Amino acid sequence: MELFEAIRTTRAMRRLDPEQDVTDEDVRTILEAALKGPTGGNQQPIRWLVIRDPDIKKRLQKIYQRCWNRGRKPYEDEPGKVAPNVLSSADHLAENLHLAPVIILACADTGAADKRHHASVYPSVQNLLLAARALGLGTALTTAHLFEEDAVKEVLGIPEHATTYALIPVGHPTGKWGEAKRRPLDEVSYHDRWGQRGPSATTAS
Repeated sequence: MELFEAIRTTRAMRRLDPEQDVTDEDVRTILEAALKGPTGGNQQPIRWLVIRDPDIKKRLQKIYQRCWNRGRKPYEDEPGKVAPNVLSSADHLAENLHLAPVIILACADTGAADKRHHASVYPSVQNLLLAARALGLGTALTTAHLFEEDAVKEVLGIPEHATTYALIPVGHPTGKWGEAKRRPLDEVSYHDRWGQRGPSATTAS
């Protein structure tokens, strides 16, 4: 798949086919791509936890459902803030997380509970999402589990010196690929000073 097509069409796929498995080879392929992500000082603190065990996935789903119920409330308090179809798909993920063929948890071996390495983790997560898209696999990056990170770490045996960042269900999507709606570039990019417009698409060409 051409790179820019993958970038344009990689979107959250929260509805995954529980009957269609994800091969170990595909999991290794997307993790190898993730490993190529940048990391501060090349320290490589990131660790990947691949979860397939049905019982463990069900325990995670129960925790995640509680977390999503909590995270959903601000959207309920502000109707229209998030499109109804997005909330519906997020509800579906919370109810069916355990049915995803694979769940990948992005972690980092930090050495201290309060030390975070976002810049050394999330670029690799994006690599993983793009690689999955290239293989026709759907993913969704969610951080709702952080409301109960300690409970998640207990279920998975994650030590105190490691922190978690993103929970990523992986599977074959039941929906269609397509571009997510985004604001026009000229509305969100400035040049040299805040609020100063740069060349438009017309003048740039």
